[in-house]
Amino acid sequence: MFQESNKVKILKDRSKMLKKVRSFFEKKNVLEVDPAYILKHPSIDEHIDSIKTYPYNNTECYLHTSPEYLMKRLLAMGMKDIYFLGHVFRQNEIGTKHNIEFTMIEWYRSKISETQFLKETIDLIGLFIDFKKVVKVSFFDLFLKNYNLDIFKSKKEDFLKKLNETGFDFSKDEKLSKDTLINLLFDFAMENLLEKNVLYLVKNFPPLQTPLAKTQVTKNGVFSKRFEFYFNGYELANGYDELTDSKLLLKRFNKIIKNKKNLTLDNKLIEALPFIGNCFGIAVGFDRLFMLKHKLSEIKDAICFSFLEL
Repeated sequence: MFQESNKVKILKDRSKMLKKVRSFFEKKNVLEVDPAYILKHPSIDEHIDSIKTYPYNNTECYLHTSPEYLMKRLLAMGMKDIYFLGHVFRQNEIGTKHNIEFTMIEWYRSKISETQFLKETIDLIGLFIDFKKVVKVSFFDLFLKNYNLDIFKSKKEDFLKKLNETGFDFSKDEKLSKDTLINLLFDFAMENLLEKNVLYLVKNFPPLQTPLAKTQVTKNGVFSKRFEFYFNGYELANGYDELTDSKLLLKRFNKIIKNKKNLTLDNKLIEALPFIGNCFGIAVGFDRLFMLKHKLSEIKDAICFSFLEL
């Protein structure tokens, strides 16, 4: 009998954690759903690209980047508390924390408050990792505290100067939009400027970054009702107070389509949106949580086989 490798031990624990996640939702009467992985339309997102596939008679289809669109259609049909635990696919996402195919936990809740929903997410993250405390911070305050920049009033040149100060390597001829500069500075702050072993809950993102979330007006400006969780430089979860205004979503999607080209619109999602009701939704990276649980430095060590090993 050969000696059991560390990889096999990790994969056995992965199996246990998949069961633990399912048990977590079963106790809360949240129903598991298993929507299709192959879609007629790509994800409409500024920063995520879908993988094309041709499953039948050269018909162009796409592997889903998230079950979100189909889950919202299920919500519109009357399913209120649902979750997904399975694989999703994203073009060109390869790195220590990224894989083209990875495991996502995504769920939607319609009968609890935002406070309850956020606590539920914290409890799920706590199945995998221990953290000293939870710190809540707004996107606006994060920039004000760490960069002395107002994300609305500061000029593009101010963000570019701060990015240069971080030592970020990019071509001087590269044309970076203000929104891109803000994203890069946000990523740098998450990875380098925050306290270790603390779970950070970041709320209230700039509206341009979150087309599928509701917005709210505050004294500092208009924000998306989006929230993300970070731990030791890892983005773990991305959630929204879900938008139900189909006209507004269509307007936001059309802006992205204009910028990215070659994207087609899922009209069934647009039609379903007003019927999903008020709800919260979030996507959590199972593999990243598992990396943190086992102190792994590369995502390929948290999964059975990575794309590059096949």
